[in-house]
Amino acid sequence: MHGALQVAVSSGLYFGEAVAGLPRFCLERWQSLHETRARLLLSESGVEPLPLRALEEEYGLDLGLGDTVLGYGWTQGSPELREAIAGLYGGAGPGNVLATCGSAEANLLAVLALVRPGDTVVVDMPSYMQVWGLLQLRGARVIEAWRSPGEGWRLPVDRLVGLVEEHRPRAVFVTNPNNPTGSAAYERELEELAGAARRAGSVLVFDEVYRGLEHATGRRVPSIVEVAGLDAAVAVGGLSKVYGLPGLRVGWLVAGEETVERAWSVKDYTTIAVSVLSDRIASRVLGSPDVRAALEERARRIVRANLEALRRLLAEPGHRGLLEPYWPAAGAYLLAGVPWTRDTMGLAERLFQRRGVLVNPGECFMLPGTLRIGLGADPSRFPGMAAELLEALSSERDGRGGVG
Repeated sequence: MHGALQVAVSSGLYFGEAVAGLPRFCLERWQSLHETRARLLLSESGVEPLPLRALEEEYGLDLGLGDTVLGYGWTQGSPELREAIAGLYGGAGPGNVLATCGSAEANLLAVLALVRPGDTVVVDMPSYMQVWGLLQLRGARVIEAWRSPGEGWRLPVDRLVGLVEEHRPRAVFVTNPNNPTGSAAYERELEELAGAARRAGSVLVFDEVYRGLEHATGRRVPSIVEVAGLDAAVAVGGLSKVYGLPGLRVGWLVAGEETVERAWSVKDYTTIAVSVLSDRIASRVLGSPDVRAALEERARRIVRANLEALRRLLAEPGHRGLLEPYWPAAGAYLLAGVPWTRDTMGLAERLFQRRGVLVNPGECFMLPGTLRIGLGADPSRFPGMAAELLEALSSERDGRGGVG
């Protein structure tokens, strides 16, 4: 094992417990320790962030920030923001929406509001791992439902239905579109799962933060609250990944009013309220269908261009065999197998230390032998970044190493 990595792992920076019962969040700690020092950032799962002026100059929004009073604002999100978010979901109203500080807080609130210690839950795997970790802390009995690369990482509906029928879990947690695989599930699969959950009395909790970034076909994934109903499902979303606005830290939870009320009561203990500046900007963005659609198309355009560039590079004779890509249907990332090593965390650390190139090791998704590569960078820069990554991988495979 590479020296720097060995020190990191042995000191518990990526694995082990953060506090009693709560596993360390490998992916977020990996990012935190590296991303601010990376020369080539290929670890992000969203598209290139926008400068604030672009919303006004390129997308024609009047943000009106100068008149904003810098008070606490609405703890559940302003009426304007909640109405705009509700408009994204058929049948939802402002009372079905709780605005949160990023989708990460929405996931936290969903777990704490719905799951009690000892409850049985089913979790879609692989996943972003936040919910998985929170469920460990909550003391839930976690049943993992693993997707298979041999099945294209598709949502394992038959397996999930069988687990729901056998265990009648309190909740089923799914990421759709999936992170890190980029697979997307549509009406047929979701309706089948919703039917089983309804019969068992299980709540479906879907992290849908990549909804709108279905770049393979452009066909939008339906929200689980539209398929299963607001009283039987919870949808989580946010502005960070598809819309290129992670700095706003605005996310949301959409569910039946009783669930929203419970989550809001938990939020009194966490962040209290979204920043009033973020609330104002998010209200303007989400309240304008034209702007929202333009930002979603921008995201799809970026990822399509970068995927095509990566396909061309991987087809070059010198790059064949470096990676085994699982071509995604959605999201701004690509999961790739590394056929010549299982220690992809050690590999990722060497790429960073020697070349300043940052990608995510599969170990952070319980998938050793893989890397997750971000596809959201500016398409004018991405081909050069990807070429450097492949050259660095080639050097590592051939034992040449090197220092950038």
